[in-house]
Amino acid sequence: MKTPRRSRASAFVAINGDALREARKERGLSIGELATRVGVTKAYVSKLELGYSPRCSVTVHASLVQALRPNRTDAFRTDKAVA
Repeated sequence: MKTPRRSRASAFVAINGDALREARKERGLSIGELATRVGVTKAYVSKLELGYSPRCSVTVHASLVQALRPNRTDAFRTDKAVA
C-alpha cells in the first residue's frame, strides 16, 4: 500500500518579512548572524525580509523561531490571524 503524499502547499509557510526584520533587529542580529544560526544564506534571509521569497519551508520557519525567540511561534507567518 502506498503512503499518501503530503501536499506541497503544507510544506511551506508564508512569511511576513517586515516582522522577521523587526525581530532580528530587536535581538541585535545582522542578516549574516541570523543566516548562520538558521543554516541558510544571507541572500535568502534578505529575500525573506524583502518579500522576494514570500514563503519558506516549515523547517526554516522553525529555525527562525528558535533563533529569534518571538513571543508567538507563528509570529512571522502571514497565513495566521494576528490576535
